[in-house]
Amino acid sequence: MSPARSTWLKYGGFVGSVGGARVVGAMLTAITFPLILRRLGVEMYGIWSYVIAVMSFLDLLANPGLSNHAGQQVAARRTEAADVVSDSLLLRGLLGVLVVGVIFTLAAFEPRVEAARLLRFYGVSITLINLTSSEYLLSSLELFHERSLLMVTQQALYTLGVVLMVKSPGDYMWVPGSILLSALPTNLAGWIFLKRTGLRIRLGLHTERWWALMAPSGHYALATTMSTVYHRTGHLLVRWFLGEHALGLYAAATRLVDFVRNLVSIGFMVITPRVARSADSPNALRRLARFSIAGIAVVGLPLMVGILTTAQVLVPLVLGAQYAESARLLPWLAAYVVVAPLAAFFSGTVLYALGKHREYLISTATGAAVAVVAYLLLVPLSGTRGASIAFVLGEAVVAAVAYRMAPEAARDVWNSGLLKVAVAGTGLMAVALVAARLSRVPTLAAAIASGALYVVFCGWLSRGRIRTEMQRGD
Repeated sequence: MSPARSTWLKYGGFVGSVGGARVVGAMLTAITFPLILRRLGVEMYGIWSYVIAVMSFLDLLANPGLSNHAGQQVAARRTEAADVVSDSLLLRGLLGVLVVGVIFTLAAFEPRVEAARLLRFYGVSITLINLTSSEYLLSSLELFHERSLLMVTQQALYTLGVVLMVKSPGDYMWVPGSILLSALPTNLAGWIFLKRTGLRIRLGLHTERWWALMAPSGHYALATTMSTVYHRTGHLLVRWFLGEHALGLYAAATRLVDFVRNLVSIGFMVITPRVARSADSPNALRRLARFSIAGIAVVGLPLMVGILTTAQVLVPLVLGAQYAESARLLPWLAAYVVVAPLAAFFSGTVLYALGKHREYLISTATGAAVAVVAYLLLVPLSGTRGASIAFVLGEAVVAAVAYRMAPEAARDVWNSGLLKVAVAGTGLMAVALVAARLSRVPTLAAAIASGALYVVFCGWLSRGRIRTEMQRGD
């Protein structure tokens, strides 16, 4: 078997493994997500979303880019980077103790009893879960089959806990409880897989190595902070300006489009180690970039059109009638399923994998600055609609800036046959939807029929193009 064919089959298997896990995860999320929304109710879901947003910021203190740097080092150096992993774990443990103190301080000043309880329990739980997580190392070592197995197991256990234990708003503590009981065992199992690869963790107090560890990690920490700012600031401001009920509606809508976005971004964790090893090969980087952008278009564009046309029917059907007001936000959020994967690729995959710390930080910081200004202006003026616009705008700015700062080979992505097929197929799908609406065809039936037309059209015109795209070098 030729090396090219062997590599094709290997990474095709990785994408299949990760994609299969994502599909199973999506099916499980399709159970837990609407179930939690319906059983907690709008206001309690708003409180839960607020606590998640707060902990997203506190996790930056517990893990200031240390796992990002460790993952990048392991991807580039493999098991030779064990000392970096050991030192980062010790530092994260010490910082985690500090974060627990901050959590209990914030909970003491929280006026809502439910929010205070969730902060204490979920805060401590997620700090422990994140510390013991091995996902970033499994991905860096290309142990995607093992990672997928653990991911599916954890999500299945979490789903079981939610289905059995969350029956009403009064059962809100079982949501973080299910996360803790499902994540800890699978986290520990991940370290067993890592040990079998030869990665040996040797914890020790090596303070002389900490500065060398913190310097590059600081860039990742700031970049992650910026990412959290443009993702989560809207949740905080919506609660402060509009209250828990409005936050519940906004959080449900953003979570729905984020769920769809995850389907578009399946392959990025697979190609990150490969991008890291393509730093000195513009042709290899160009192939990966072209194929990735075409993949975003093939999957993301029809999903965006589907969200735009089915929002009024989709939201009550999936989330429940009490979230019907969230449907008016989806047209403003639909572009997120395309711009967020673009930002994830150019910033979170290319710049990150190539170790371009400064450029990675600049792209996320620019997006955060634009998003925060937009949130502060639009939330008081336009409420949740304004927050939705700012939510998408932050990602769009990150994508644009990261694209401009990426290597030239990674930007040479537009002359792609697959991309042209995706754009043409989406146009055909849009025309079919408009014709169906004029003919008064039911919305869901029209969406399903136009989606099937898109699949047939792209499948027919893409025969043989995938292999060609992966093999093109210029």
